[in-house]
Amino acid sequence: MKWTQLPQSLQKVQRTLRRHCKEIITSFKYGDYTNGPVEGTNNKIKVIKRTAYGFRNFFSFRARILLALPNSYFAINWKNKRTAHVQSQTRAV
Repeated sequence: MKWTQLPQSLQKVQRTLRRHCKEIITSFKYGDYTNGPVEGTNNKIKVIKRTAYGFRNFFSFRARILLALPNSYFAINWKNKRTAHVQSQTRAV
């Protein structure tokens, strides 16, 4: 069917599909990958931020996020850094 013979709303859909054809095909090709975990983490942080108006400083806010996300990359590295810091302090004493 010719592009101009389509109704106005379908012309817009066809134009959008044509513009994003490469991205659509790529999404089918790499369908196993998703940004769901990242979106979930962002949502959790936003919920904490909404309810965190009572935190005194950024350190408390950050600690609350790391407690809520115990298996995240940042939380694991933060725990390792804190443990290494504590171990170095006990060695010095």
